[in-house]
Amino acid sequence: MPRCPKCKLQAKQIRYEGVPIYSCGSCGGHWMSGARLDVILDRRELEMPEAVQQKMMDLADASNSTEKLWCLTCGTEMIKESFKYWDEIQIDRCPKCGGIWLDRGELEKCQIFWEYAKDHPEEWEGRELIERKALLNAQWTSRKRDLEERAERSKIAARSIHGYGGGLGVLGFLWRRGGG
Repeated sequence: MPRCPKCKLQAKQIRYEGVPIYSCGSCGGHWMSGARLDVILDRRELEMPEAVQQKMMDLADASNSTEKLWCLTCGTEMIKESFKYWDEIQIDRCPKCGGIWLDRGELEKCQIFWEYAKDHPEEWEGRELIERKALLNAQWTSRKRDLEERAERSKIAARSIHGYGGGLGVLGFLWRRGGG
C-alpha cells in the first residue's frame, strides 16, 4: 500500500464516485492516475450545493502544498502544474509514471471547475487557449465572489433570525461595530 507523500502515513484505497483511488486519512489528500481522474471528472454522481462548493474551494486554497513531494509509486520528485487551464488549481504530477496527488479539497475543486466548463460549452468553442484561460479565470473570480456574497447574506439572515444584532438595542449596535 502506498504512503502519503505529505504525511508519510499509509494511504487507504477508497472508492470515490465508484472509482478506486488512494486517500490519506490524516491530511485528506488523494492519489490516483490521470486516467482515473478523467473518469471521476466525466461522472456526475454527486451534486454539490453551493455552500459545499465554497467550503471545498476554501479547503483546496488553504491546503495547496508548496513543499516538494515524491511519487507514491516510483519515488520520483513530482512537478507542480495547472489543472487543465486553471492556474487556481495546482496539482502534483509524477513526470515518470503520471500519478497525480491532489491536496485536500483539490479533487472537489477540479470537479467544480470541470462541471462548470461542461455546463457552459458555448463559452469554450472556437476560442484560443489564452482567451479560454482568461475567461475561466474571470468566471472563477465571479463565481467565488457570488458564493462569498451568498454566504455573507446567509450569515446576516441567521443573525437576524437568532436575535443577534437586530433588536438588541445598544448591545446589538456594539456587536455590529465589533465592540462586543
